[in-house]
Amino acid sequence: MLSYLYRHSKFFRWSALFVFWLVLAFPSSSFAIYIQLDTIADVKTNFSEGCASIKDIGNQSERLGIDAVIFGDYARNSLEFGAKPFERIFKNATEGPSVLGRGASGFISEVNDNDRQIKETILIPGVETIPFYFWSGSNYDKNLTAHNWDKHLMVVGLPTAQEYEQLPLQNSNLSSKYTDPLLKQFAIIVFLLMVSVGAVYKGYARILTVPLMVLLLLLTANNHPFRSSPFDAYHGDQGMQPYQNMIDYANSKGAMVFWNHMEPIASIRKHGTTSLETLPYPDDLLKTKNYTGFQVVGDHPIQQAEAGKQWDQVLMEYLQGQREQPVWGYGGNDYLCEDQDGDRLGSVRTIVLVREKNRDNLFDAIRKGRMYSVRQVDENRLSLDEFLIEDQKTGQQATLGQELTSTDFPAVKIKLRSIKGGNKTAQIQIIRNGVLVKQENVSLPYEVTWRDVGNDQQGRAYYRIKASVNSMDHLVSNPIFVKFSDTPGEVVASLPPPTEQKVPARPARIPVAPKPSAPQSPAMAPAPAPAISGARTMVKPEPSPAPTMAMPEITTPILDAPVVPSVTPPVAPAEVMAKAAPKSVRPPVDPKKILKVVVDGVSLRKGPGTVFPKIIKLKKGAELEFVRRTNITLNDKNWLVVKRGNRSAYVWEGVVQWAEARSTNMESK
Repeated sequence: MLSYLYRHSKFFRWSALFVFWLVLAFPSSSFAIYIQLDTIADVKTNFSEGCASIKDIGNQSERLGIDAVIFGDYARNSLEFGAKPFERIFKNATEGPSVLGRGASGFISEVNDNDRQIKETILIPGVETIPFYFWSGSNYDKNLTAHNWDKHLMVVGLPTAQEYEQLPLQNSNLSSKYTDPLLKQFAIIVFLLMVSVGAVYKGYARILTVPLMVLLLLLTANNHPFRSSPFDAYHGDQGMQPYQNMIDYANSKGAMVFWNHMEPIASIRKHGTTSLETLPYPDDLLKTKNYTGFQVVGDHPIQQAEAGKQWDQVLMEYLQGQREQPVWGYGGNDYLCEDQDGDRLGSVRTIVLVREKNRDNLFDAIRKGRMYSVRQVDENRLSLDEFLIEDQKTGQQATLGQELTSTDFPAVKIKLRSIKGGNKTAQIQIIRNGVLVKQENVSLPYEVTWRDVGNDQQGRAYYRIKASVNSMDHLVSNPIFVKFSDTPGEVVASLPPPTEQKVPARPARIPVAPKPSAPQSPAMAPAPAPAISGARTMVKPEPSPAPTMAMPEITTPILDAPVVPSVTPPVAPAEVMAKAAPKSVRPPVDPKKILKVVVDGVSLRKGPGTVFPKIIKLKKGAELEFVRRTNITLNDKNWLVVKRGNRSAYVWEGVVQWAEARSTNMESK
């Protein structure tokens, strides 16, 4: 038996591999091919201001069932105030523990060593940066204030210690990156210093030249061009330039960068005799470019993630081509010490969808936005088991961070539950292009497929969802994008063949067909306005029976008096009634009623289906004259033949409703 298994082991291995790739090639759901990794981000250790070591955090995370930890220790934690013009020499500096203070190489090595030892939890190095702060006030007036000290960017994925050491931070390591704009001023000071040295050497008026030489020597040392950042703290607010500079640096090194701590209303606190003040900065999301994402879930609700706020504005800029990449949301744990100021490891998590549990797959998923964020009060957190956008005609699907090409109304599929079960009621919100399009309170577990018939199917759109049990137990997803196309070939080849749609010339011969036979979808497509726009065609001889099978019911609009439009004065209504009476057929719906459009952006089409060209787009409340109901259905509702003015078209029954009956004086005309 053992020899048999040995001989056939290769066959079994290849068979298993074939089955695995078969599952990937033909998944039942876009969501089903991923596994969800519980990830916590922005966790601080004793490398900076945290209480626990990297090893302790890793072991505790493994016990809690956390799959990955992204550390966020302070890169540099230094606050300096100096006396001008020698502010870099004569200064009062306060420096706390940080990654660069203790050594970036040691930080990376310790993270990687513990990552190899701890089997079930992936450990990833990352740092939180303070790109810029500036001073106002003075020590003499006792109102010295450092502004923007708590405005942070988190950087993840820098490859080596050298990249950490060259982060563009104030009061950090020497760098040659920003020498060019500072070199001219430095060269002038050096030249003057050399002149003063020569004067002292020659013995010219040493009572003056010696102090001048010392002064110029101090200025030379103070204004050297090898600075860690091109921005200093003594020239006021520099706007977004320092932060964009940090974002650009991280991108140039292949790292990801996230805006952090967006939830505080304002941060004002004391640091010794100095005040640290950081005002809210929600609009910084709009003022900066090319960052990976920002914190959408924290210990307190973050307003930027509400419908129509800054996140949606940024995503709309992406749809409109004003940004090269979308902005993703992540959950920031912001952890320092267990049970200190409410801190709890794992209280905020980012759930990342990956195909395989390793660091590379995790990075790839975060870059592509394949994640959602949750805030939890206990182990029974919310779980988004499925969030898909589907084109029900083609069967194509897209999930978090992806884009679907669709020719149909998007179908939003959601499966939501709590991990441990129990009786929970959650509020579900579906946000499309910054607008709250659906909201309801549901009992968990919850599953829904909602077809967004209110979408005008123009250009591009995105959908994201929020689910909330309460302010401390909620979930925010990343968006799914949809690109609409009128060309079936751009999406999938399963639509009707082109030969079935090429029937534009038939309707001109059909209007007087006497037999109401069942219509076929391809033949109904054109339904051009000239066939029913006036009763004058009724006096022509009837055509041969052969073509009448394609669209016999187009005669319905003239079977009864109420459907004779008042805008066709060249033809007498009496003549129309006389001609129509012998061919009277039972109308499917009472023709004495009109229809009203119930949503904005409804399109009238040339045929009964979304694959047919659009004629006109209507606003909510627009009136349509009902002609007849077709046998073509969509979601158990029929496509209708209607008239707008003197033009006929098709509209889906799901976007219109019956209005008041026509007045009786219309019949007497």
